[in-house]
Amino acid sequence: MDFTLQSSTMRIKELEQRSGMSRDTVRFYEKQGLISPPKRLTNGYRDYDAHTLTELHFIRAARSVGFTLEDIRPAIPKLRQPPEQCADLLAALRRRHQLISAQIAEQQQQLQRLEQLMLRFGVPHPAQ
Repeated sequence: MDFTLQSSTMRIKELEQRSGMSRDTVRFYEKQGLISPPKRLTNGYRDYDAHTLTELHFIRAARSVGFTLEDIRPAIPKLRQPPEQCADLLAALRRRHQLISAQIAEQQQQLQRLEQLMLRFGVPHPAQ
């Protein structure tokens, strides 16, 4: 997933298509202050820059690994900074990685216990 800046502007329909998010979701994130406010054209249309697409991709990726919107909020401004200035964001990503790794290890242990119980009752393998 590429979170780099690009240099074009787009209306909400194009942003909706390119981000894979509905216009209602985009507007919700805008109202919540999670994405950069769009420039307003004289006809009242919103004109989003390419960085908004970067923000939306980041939000989607962060949500998919369990971050809440409140977890994500402080990270959004970091997307405009060079990576070496994002120590706190990197630390949050590492913590999340550790948490998910621990959850996977626990679930693997649960699977092993289930398989042991199943063996006790004569079921040689869960797929059988």
